[in-house]
Amino acid sequence: MKNNSITFRYIFSFLLLTGFTGCEEILDVELPSSEFSSSTVYATDATAEAALNGIYQSMVTNTFYGSLHITLGQTSDELILKTQLNNVFGTNEITTEDGEMNSMWTSFYKTIYNANSVIEGINKSKTLTEASGKRWIAEAKFLRAYSYFYLTNLWGDVPLILTTNVDQTALAPRNPQTEVYNQIVTDLQDATAELPVDYTKYNAQRIRATKWAAEALLARVNLYLGKWTDAATHASAVIAQNSTYKMITGLTSTNSPFIADNNEAIWQIPYLNVIYTYEGGALFTAAGTYMLRKGNTLFETGDARKTNWTGSVVAADGTTFIAPRKYKNAYAASPSERSTVLRLAEVYLIRAEARVKSNDITGAQQDINVIRNRALLPSTTLTDPNQLLALISLERERELFAEFGQRWLDLKRNGTIDQVLGATAGKIWASTDSLYPIPETARRSNPFLTQNLGY
Repeated sequence: MKNNSITFRYIFSFLLLTGFTGCEEILDVELPSSEFSSSTVYATDATAEAALNGIYQSMVTNTFYGSLHITLGQTSDELILKTQLNNVFGTNEITTEDGEMNSMWTSFYKTIYNANSVIEGINKSKTLTEASGKRWIAEAKFLRAYSYFYLTNLWGDVPLILTTNVDQTALAPRNPQTEVYNQIVTDLQDATAELPVDYTKYNAQRIRATKWAAEALLARVNLYLGKWTDAATHASAVIAQNSTYKMITGLTSTNSPFIADNNEAIWQIPYLNVIYTYEGGALFTAAGTYMLRKGNTLFETGDARKTNWTGSVVAADGTTFIAPRKYKNAYAASPSERSTVLRLAEVYLIRAEARVKSNDITGAQQDINVIRNRALLPSTTLTDPNQLLALISLERERELFAEFGQRWLDLKRNGTIDQVLGATAGKIWASTDSLYPIPETARRSNPFLTQNLGY
């Protein structure tokens, strides 16, 4: 991917401008005459692929590499500020005017708008290579599905925008979550049919969607929908690609699932021409800004994840806590890291849970033990389904902490959020807090956007 080319910079600027215009119709931004027009963008394979690459680069924002980790982490029982000072996320007292909510909402819809733009532009073009066009549309649908997954899990019913036509979208009401999920599944199924099965077209870099990224996300989505057989089937499809995906063993700072293009990574988001991540450089630093609420009690003795993925920090009151430290590169030359969105460990945990729900106890044990043994923990011999589900939930906490709000989403989908957060120190919890407030700025632009209960 030649991100430093003049063509890419023009296309990226074009996407940014059209994205802002589509998401916020109150802005009147004209494309400068020096930039490419839409018809020019989709005239050749090179410029069309640059437009697709532009969607990925538009995701290099605080929402995707910051807020999904720390905002969702604080609203759950996962993260707390090192200062131990309360904020609206830690207490779950978020207001409708909160800037972080507006930033996330806008970022997701901007990505969706850019994906819609690529889909429409390629479909209208008469000059692109057919096979390439189908692949790029599949990638755009994958990215649209990923964005909608978070939108509907954070806000519930949301507008389902599938066009760039502002006349059709500016006053769009909220669609039921079932309709949003149906579109997510449709987009991902379409994507699996056309996406490549390896990373050859991407210079062996795991920075763009493949068939297996779509399968991994389908496994997650079906788990959330309670479709256990489908979740296990999609997870198995990914796990079966053992020549491409393998669990990292012998965890060290230079042998981890967060290193660029490692064998466990399914999809990673890179910065532009750098080898560090915001997570390692500014978010989860050695000095620690956010601590794990449960501290050492989260881990069993000897857990390699605690040893390799956390660091000790001293809180404001002098207490020693542990903080997330999965990413090690703080702007240094090594190791080369990327923000890792989908990885194999989650797929094993998805299949383990789906197998318990389908009464495949032996298969579930095998999947759990892949995760536990990698962490240098003994295999489980539990056979009671409820005990196994409790263990899987705990292993998800241990394995996926500080990664893209997994704990917040797990509490919601498992129906334990009221019980857990109602008993968490410092929380001012109400059951309506499980959905975030629709940003007031969005509602001022669109009077048909109703507000979530409790705000």
